[in-house]
Amino acid sequence: MTDEQLRQEIIRLGPWHHDITVRNGISTTISAEVEYPRSFGRVSPVKFRPNFVRRMTRVYPNGLEGRSVMDYSCNCAECLFWAKELGAGRCFGSDVHEHWINQADFLLEHREGPKDDIEVQVRDLYELPELGLEPFDVVLSHGVFYHLPDPILGLKVAADLAKELLAVTTSTAAGSPDGYLKAGREGTRAPLSGVYGLQWLPTGPEVMQEILAWLGFPATRLEFWRQEVRKGRGKLSLLAARDEATFAHYDSVVAAPDVRESSITSGGSTGVDAQRSAVRRWL
Repeated sequence: MTDEQLRQEIIRLGPWHHDITVRNGISTTISAEVEYPRSFGRVSPVKFRPNFVRRMTRVYPNGLEGRSVMDYSCNCAECLFWAKELGAGRCFGSDVHEHWINQADFLLEHREGPKDDIEVQVRDLYELPELGLEPFDVVLSHGVFYHLPDPILGLKVAADLAKELLAVTTSTAAGSPDGYLKAGREGTRAPLSGVYGLQWLPTGPEVMQEILAWLGFPATRLEFWRQEVRKGRGKLSLLAARDEATFAHYDSVVAAPDVRESSITSGGSTGVDAQRSAVRRWL
């Protein structure tokens, strides 16, 4: 495939949600120049690699050193390619959307860089226990928790397959006290939506910590909690481990989570007060 053919195939497989270089400096960002049908929703490539590498090396300063990695909402499997660059061993990715797995297959064929022992499949995450997969050292749960009709069961699928570290990012419901899940409805057609129509948004890190502890991951580190990144929605990212010792290096280099204040008022107290209280709990 020539470079021009490569560019055309990237465009054909678009839109892409992640900026990932394929070869010769050709990146999936070229898809951002194309106007795709409205049925895809708003999709544009984000530059996630620096964040992923930073969060992994904060826990594992020498890289992944052969650790196995699973991403159970893997999009185009971008994190698995980057995990390989960090020295990961066996890697497995799944996504319920065939659109993203088609992109992952393309990258497996044409991307330069380490990609041995990476497997991807179109799978509903609730089906993963049926595959009889061997547990993984690290499991990634990026942007999927809040799309699920039964998010605790969904996160249990991940937890049961994680031996050491579970990395979770999720949208949150803004303007509500932390400590519970808030139900909502969502579309099912766009590739960045869920497929169930029902979603449950956590209202902050405290409820996620409680769920993770129940799932066997009592050691947690909040990376950030931005209470409102757009109207009605926030975002948080945390790491969870079965053993506090996993965070020995993390604790030596990260002083405190990034918790952005907001003036939203809820339940008689400001969002600022709720966040400060959460920070005290996490520190």
